[in-house]
Amino acid sequence: MKRLIHLLVLITFMLLISGCNRKPAIEPSGKKIKIGIIAAFSGADRVKGEEGVKGVKIGMQLQPYLDNGDGIELVLEDDKDDSTLTVKLLKKLAEVDRVSAIVTFSSSGQVLAMADVADTYKVPILAALATHPDTTEHNDYVSQLCFDDIFQGTVAALFVRDELLIDKVAVFADPDSYYSSNLAAQFERKFESIDGEIVDTIFLTGANEDVSDTLKSLRDKNTELLYLPIEADAVIRIIKAAESLGWKPKMMGSDGLIATVITKHKEELGLLDGMMATDFFHNDMPLTRFGRKVSAKYKGQGTSFAVLGVEGYALLLDAVIRCSDPEDRECINNRIRSTNNFTGVAGKITNGPNGKALRPLSINTIQNGRMEFVVKVY
Repeated sequence: MKRLIHLLVLITFMLLISGCNRKPAIEPSGKKIKIGIIAAFSGADRVKGEEGVKGVKIGMQLQPYLDNGDGIELVLEDDKDDSTLTVKLLKKLAEVDRVSAIVTFSSSGQVLAMADVADTYKVPILAALATHPDTTEHNDYVSQLCFDDIFQGTVAALFVRDELLIDKVAVFADPDSYYSSNLAAQFERKFESIDGEIVDTIFLTGANEDVSDTLKSLRDKNTELLYLPIEADAVIRIIKAAESLGWKPKMMGSDGLIATVITKHKEELGLLDGMMATDFFHNDMPLTRFGRKVSAKYKGQGTSFAVLGVEGYALLLDAVIRCSDPEDRECINNRIRSTNNFTGVAGKITNGPNGKALRPLSINTIQNGRMEFVVKVY
């Protein structure tokens, strides 16, 4: 009997200890902290905005409150891929809505327009997708969540030259895209510096431009690889034209390619089999504990845009929590730019005083609609 009493006392004591160690639930304060979202929710780039916000909302499910119980209210604005409108929306969010910070899923051109006036409005802007290296230059309030084009173009060129042992490359670029033209230039610069030959640089000028004659010329020059930092529909058009010629050169795309094809051209996904692409993630990546929680919430086939949305929300919330006043924009901006080894979905992210993100890049092959890992570069 005494033994039974002792056992019951021990069990009761263990339950009390367990209850003491359990983190108490956050009690909502009833106050909302406004976070602005600028992205294209209409037009050709709308999938970036739609998928990015899908990721943000998953982040909100995982962490809906600050430590003090304040909730988050999203203020969504559609910039329609229009840089002039982007700047107007930045002003509205900063001066009318009084948001604490902004996450943008707009492309490099729109974010560069915001960067030009960011210091005027003094609201922290976290650019989830804009990879142009000038995004963080000459301003103190725009920070990148993604790697930039210098890193991406350099890694791609080194891999093609040193690992694939390819000598001759042709580069396709869109002259109307800051992202495409800059990434193409970064690749060319590095590839030629390590004794590679750029056979030709082809600037695409129209959505329905016939590239058959161009590809014939490149084939005749013994071109071994096509570097394609261009929109997904242009990549698909080039693949089809090459197939019609019976030519199968190696091809490499850039970040976001498969995410766009999955969301906009799923019926064409098989055409990408055998391609390579640089990106933030791959399908077989080992997930962090945070990444496993995200995966459990995610419905359907994931895209890099959505994953960056989750990470952008989580990193921004971490910065807000580290400020005594969650509406202190200057503090939030400083905390974003002092992010060290933040745990993302698949690895660590660091953001320094210059607003540049340090994070790994994956080179993947595309097979059966999946990005299969080849190498990761830090």
